[in-house]
Amino acid sequence: MSIIMFPSICLSTNITVTSTLRTTKTQYHKTTTPPLNNTTNLNSLCKFGKLDEAFNLIQSNSEQDINAFSLFLNACISTKSIHHAQKLCSHLSKTQKDSILENPILKSKLITLYSVCGKVDEAHRVFETSGKRTESVFVAMAIGYSRNGFSKEALLLYCDMLSQCIEPENFAFSMALKACTDLSNGLVGRAIHAQITKHRGEADQVVNNALLKFYVECECFNEVLKVFEVMPQRNVVSWNTLIAGYAALGRVFETLDAFRIMQREEEIGFSWVTLTTVLPICAQVTTLLSGKEIHGQIVKSRKKADVPLLNSLMDMYAKCGAISYSEKVFDRMHSKDLTSWNTMLAGYSVNGRIEEAIALFDEMIRFGIRPDGITFVALLSGCSHSGLTGEGKRLFNVMQDYGVQPSLEHYACLVDLLGRSGKLDEAFATAENIPMKPSGSIWGSLLNSCRLHCNVSLAETVAERLFDIEPNNPGNYVMLSNIYANARMWDDVNRVREMMAMKGIKKDSGCSWIQMKHKIHTFVAGGSSDFRCSAEYSKVWTELSNAIEEEGYIPDTSVVLHDINEDMKAMWVCGHSERIAAVFALIHTSPGMPIRITNNLRVCVDCHSWMKAVSRVTGRPIVLRDTNRFHHFEHGTCSCKDYW
Repeated sequence: MSIIMFPSICLSTNITVTSTLRTTKTQYHKTTTPPLNNTTNLNSLCKFGKLDEAFNLIQSNSEQDINAFSLFLNACISTKSIHHAQKLCSHLSKTQKDSILENPILKSKLITLYSVCGKVDEAHRVFETSGKRTESVFVAMAIGYSRNGFSKEALLLYCDMLSQCIEPENFAFSMALKACTDLSNGLVGRAIHAQITKHRGEADQVVNNALLKFYVECECFNEVLKVFEVMPQRNVVSWNTLIAGYAALGRVFETLDAFRIMQREEEIGFSWVTLTTVLPICAQVTTLLSGKEIHGQIVKSRKKADVPLLNSLMDMYAKCGAISYSEKVFDRMHSKDLTSWNTMLAGYSVNGRIEEAIALFDEMIRFGIRPDGITFVALLSGCSHSGLTGEGKRLFNVMQDYGVQPSLEHYACLVDLLGRSGKLDEAFATAENIPMKPSGSIWGSLLNSCRLHCNVSLAETVAERLFDIEPNNPGNYVMLSNIYANARMWDDVNRVREMMAMKGIKKDSGCSWIQMKHKIHTFVAGGSSDFRCSAEYSKVWTELSNAIEEEGYIPDTSVVLHDINEDMKAMWVCGHSERIAAVFALIHTSPGMPIRITNNLRVCVDCHSWMKAVSRVTGRPIVLRDTNRFHHFEHGTCSCKDYW
């Protein structure tokens, strides 16, 4: 991190600071025959972009003042017309005693014009010309640097301004904080915060929002909360920054809570940025109810939803297992970008509807939409989870016809596709011959295929590669241990567990959660003892167990990979978190209502069979999202067709 030293200066109260950047609007009152003066005419011409006529008016009137020139330059900035600004400079050099560059207000606007047109060198040339350099001139040049990606130069210019004993005001503070944010320069940003605190004037909302964003980007969330708490006023930008900070840290519940407080208690409302930030959080924790409420707010809004927002809405529904709602949003979109098509493709794939995904891909090609790498990841992943090996290989082979070069992610999908279908040797050969270094995800998918097809020898080879690439990933050790356990190789199971203990690696506990109203209920495997010991749980569990047993369900204790007796194995299976969550939902929701559960691990074979049986005897649709995909259980069947 580059450190910029602040000069030690004493800022005198006698320093004259020019910080007024606004132009005065000329007002007039209507009479029976309104005489429009030249300033009013000029204002109207500039407003509608008629710069030739506006310049002619300036030329024809020798009494135009600084406000008129400023108004004209504002119009040049809006239309990015350097040509007209240069004509004004030429005119003034001939008719005025002083150059346009002698006036700091006009000089600032000329710098701004060049910078918005991407001509930073020209802006710097104007900055370097003779004439008084006030704070407004320094800030205009610094903003020009920042706007064009030269944040370091912007910050150095701020320091130069301080060294010349020019006292910074709010414009300068907000600019400098933005530069520090872009550079991730925490040391200088904190120093500027100290200057703001000591400054005799009060920081405005723009400065406070810049402070919030600076601390969010620096991941100093305690400081974010401190700044937020002492802000005299908060607007939508303030709340958006706080919500984005929570979301970036993965603090999903605080994100949703902040969003509710923003609307209900503070009555701030929202912007599309707010909703685009919150919707992915709803998708992450499968809070469909919250996502639907946001959809309702979008529908009620007078403002037309933009494409990124509708893409986020579609993605939320897909990741909450409500793919039919994604379809409705997609079909009603008046304009779609590539992300829209990719989001719908990925939604179909993860929800086990690969046929619809392939049909949509064909439609996408007919419409002339050029696919990218994300498109093929969605398709290949869907083929892998649906057992469409031939179709998946065909799609992999045609990628380059669309100008898409296979990446590691595409190769990982191909290895997974081959491995799941039992082509382990071909999958291993593919992983060995990838033109780039294989990633952990590639070997991880192959190790999972070894588990599915009980290939211990290949699993050991693959695990060695994985331990080199990801030595602290607990999932790799657990997977190998499970492969040994399936093969009843208990000595090897103990060896892997000892290896984990020596490295301080702990297995992730199984965890499931469901949303009811605005509360998320979480359940841990083997936990929730109070609920499991309650009379209502015992009653429902007993009735359910009897009903599914009559339907032919028999517990598959082989999923318990420990060397213990059958009765103990049966008890362990009953304590899996997704089952506890399902019983909780059966008790606390109305008959016929769908049950939606999210699980942090891959669902085991026996829980999968149990969910199918429960959906049949209760008549309840059950949507279970595990780490790999969605399982839609209904009438005793699953959307994955028992291939996952």
